[in-house]
Amino acid sequence: MPTLSQCAVSAMEYSKAAEQYEDSWRPGYAERLMRMVRPKPGQHVLDLCCGTGLCLFLLAEALHESNNHLDGGVVIGIDGSPEMLSVAKAKCLTKPHLRNRIRLLQHDVTALEQLGEPHVTPNTYDTIVCSCSFVLFDNPEAVVKRWRRYLKAPVYPPPAHKRHKKDESAAVHARFRHYEPGGTLVVDIPHEASNLGEVIMERVARRLGLKFPSNRSWVKSVDSFREILERNGFKVERVVELDRVSGRGALKYTAYMAVDIYNSMCRSSAFQTMVESARPGFTMAGVVANGLQVFMEEFLREVGPDGRVYESDTMYIYVARRTS
Repeated sequence: MPTLSQCAVSAMEYSKAAEQYEDSWRPGYAERLMRMVRPKPGQHVLDLCCGTGLCLFLLAEALHESNNHLDGGVVIGIDGSPEMLSVAKAKCLTKPHLRNRIRLLQHDVTALEQLGEPHVTPNTYDTIVCSCSFVLFDNPEAVVKRWRRYLKAPVYPPPAHKRHKKDESAAVHARFRHYEPGGTLVVDIPHEASNLGEVIMERVARRLGLKFPSNRSWVKSVDSFREILERNGFKVERVVELDRVSGRGALKYTAYMAVDIYNSMCRSSAFQTMVESARPGFTMAGVVANGLQVFMEEFLREVGPDGRVYESDTMYIYVARRTS
């Protein structure tokens, strides 16, 4: 069995969860997130890893209202899971007023240049949104570089020495004064201490030679993604720390609870996907047995001076604009 990419493993995980995906905290969270993203009339929006369409339909509704029901703006949703898209397509049938504003495509969102879709071309989109998915990628920096190309580039007035001073027409002067900002990228990243069981299980997978459906090893603080954006042609306009994402708030554990957390993770679909995507030689029983000691070691690394481990319920929301 060939080694699967991180995106392929993630698609396996979300395909299993498609039917129950919205039976969770996610719809409420999508509404909170989309309050920060209000598309203007006629704008084009790309929703990457759109899943069942939680953000996509909110974006389309906003465009529909802002355009006074006229054609113009459009939201294109792309996802690697056919099962997740199937749910989104079924929802489309119940919203006929949005059909002209939505297109759904199945593809690897880290390889948009291979899509061959005339509506997905560089320098086209006013906004790109990616929610609850960015930590699924192997190489976050490479993904940011690729996505940046699909946002509209900023339009700057030409330097003064290149202006045609003899031409006094109003049109020319208006063009010289004209500035259009680049497109906006909106991405959420889990707090480094959120979903602690998954964070630790990622480390277990790495030590056992397995691939976990997510990759949060690079998230060290709120500045981790900010620095990636700023290195790759973006200006971060704001970062919002959204608390109580799942509604339960922060939690704290003792070292004695590690086994219970491990057993709970072993029953999760993410754990099952990790084993199913492994090369031959790995079995569920073998991974469960071998993983416990590794999980305990990694869990104990998180214990603070007070003997407790703290889990956050926070999401970092980044709003950044393309600058070049």
